[in-house]
Amino acid sequence: MTPNTDERLASVIRSLTEVVLPHLPPEASLAQEQVQLAVGHLQILRLQLDGIPAFEAEELADTILLANALVGAIGGGKETTAAVGALRAAASAASGASGAEARQGLSSVNRAIEALVGAVSTDGSAGSRTELATIILAYEGRRVQKDRRWFLPFGFDTMETAI
Repeated sequence: MTPNTDERLASVIRSLTEVVLPHLPPEASLAQEQVQLAVGHLQILRLQLDGIPAFEAEELADTILLANALVGAIGGGKETTAAVGALRAAASAASGASGAEARQGLSSVNRAIEALVGAVSTDGSAGSRTELATIILAYEGRRVQKDRRWFLPFGFDTMETAI
């Protein structure tokens, strides 16, 4: 019988906490810290496992909205125009993707946005430079709130503001 994903993650956690960590020498504090960090991430993954596909799909959809907003608002010279076209193509290719394709699409769209930021710095119109920052900051503000909710059960959020 093949163990399910949760059982496999639990097995790795058990191995790290019951075998690896106790056998690290006391002077290996960085190694101990890294094992504990890995265990923490694995525990979070176990708890979030069922929600990961929906979270990733939402993140991709939000990033495609950002890409479309940028495509509609940014202009400039040759490099900026090419970067806008590449972003449009990446967003279109990633639209509707799920699973591994969604993760790959998200990475592709994010790289295209990064390239657009560089291109706008090179030959974007003055208005585009301002609009680029405004659009990205507004998007990131909304995305941060979603990410905070995603990790809220784990006590990472130390911000005073209620979400």
